Amino acid sequence: MARFFSLSLAAALVCQVAARTNIAVLEVGQGGVVRHTTSNSPKSTVEGVSSFWSSVHDVVNGKQRRRMQHSGMTLVPDLFNRADGGIVVGIMGNGVDLASMPTVAGIVEGASNDAIGHFHLSGQKGAELIERSSGEFVEDLDASLSAKVKELASKESNNSLESIAVRVENEASASVVDAAVARALKAVQKLASETGSTIVVHLVVEEEEGAARRRLTSRLLEDENENDNDNNDNENDNNENNENNNADGEDDDGAQQNSAYYSAGYYDSSGNWVSGYRTIYQIQLFNTNLWTSLGLLLILTYAIGLMVNMPLMPDTLLFGESAKMMGE
Repeated sequence: MARFFSLSLAAALVCQVAARTNIAVLEVGQGGVVRHTTSNSPKSTVEGVSSFWSSVHDVVNGKQRRRMQHSGMTLVPDLFNRADGGIVVGIMGNGVDLASMPTVAGIVEGASNDAIGHFHLSGQKGAELIERSSGEFVEDLDASLSAKVKELASKESNNSLESIAVRVENEASASVVDAAVARALKAVQKLASETGSTIVVHLVVEEEEGAARRRLTSRLLEDENENDNDNNDNENDNNENNENNNADGEDDDGAQQNSAYYSAGYYDSSGNWVSGYRTIYQIQLFNTNLWTSLGLLLILTYAIGLMVNMPLMPDTLLFGESAKMMGE
């Protein structure tokens, strides 16, 4: 029955899965240029993410200006430390499946702890975000990312934001893109270490509805199988413990009867030893609860008695009115 309920709940959750765009923000190098806020919701919009990029970087979309960031976002730029550059890497297309992209999945889902924060957008908004950052779609992501990294290394520290995107059409290209992202992150890390700079990487992953549904279904089934295995292991352990306890009780019956704890007791119908003795913790807990309850009851009774027997003072309004009536 429990398994049927779990599967029904999983099916309901899967039916509600829709396409969405995930943005992971990574600090490579010295760090400290992006801070967390008190907001707990990573949900955002295209305008919100665009305002975040404009507030973190000085040059976005080829224009040197800074915008006011939208409120309520989980990440904000640091007031004193500025990034030395940034790059937007967009991954989108019908072939995007995080199940076959371990590096990207670890960053987007937070399993690798590489990302400092995330933004989630409803629907497929990757192309619009790339357009907002003046990015371009390329065929060879590996070569293009290497070129972008070289551009960041050759430019002066003007904190510009570069942008690039690739379309994934099948599982094979998804694996190639995942490997290219891993190599690009290592190259950016090497560049930041050599120059002592901080580069912010914005990984934009547009996951279509079918892939998200398959991934969620697979994860729910894996969790269900793990729970079943854990339950089976617990049942086996309990059975083994019961068998061991029964065996010990039968073999060491004489020794138990001579010990302090088992000097008085009996075996119930299930073969478990039942003793009338209590542990020190049980005795302390009982006495604490008992005397605390009695003390509170005594205080409450005393307070009620004082309120009921409270005398009327001569200077009270009630006393004055009653005296006036008696005088008349």
